[in-house]
Amino acid sequence: MTIVIRGYTFAYTEIFDLGVQHMIRTFLTLEAKPGQRDALVSWYKESAALEKAVEYAGCIATELYPDADHDDRLMVTALWNSGEDYDRWVQHPWRQSTTAEINNYLKDEVSQSSRGSALESIHQASRAHL
Repeated sequence: MTIVIRGYTFAYTEIFDLGVQHMIRTFLTLEAKPGQRDALVSWYKESAALEKAVEYAGCIATELYPDADHDDRLMVTALWNSGEDYDRWVQHPWRQSTTAEINNYLKDEVSQSSRGSALESIHQASRAHL
């Protein structure tokens, strides 16, 4: 069985039937310089940063969220097959090369080795499992 999400086709097992493998969800909070949140969102869209992460093996999905309570804050979340896949993304040459660009928009600079918080999924539920 295949499903399509935002134009990407996935085999059913790639998303929902990961067996004993424990997925990783990462959370990266970014504080834009005052008035720069929209420019930071534009950078994410124009650079296709999220799309590049999904193209990279091991990233299942990734999303960018505005914080409704803080005008200059964004959160990037991503779902990874494993912590090792996320580690490889952090070291990916494209991601490493964008540090100076993204820092133009951030209140506090990030480094090439900056990481989001990573949580391991120990129990899942979805409509597919019901």
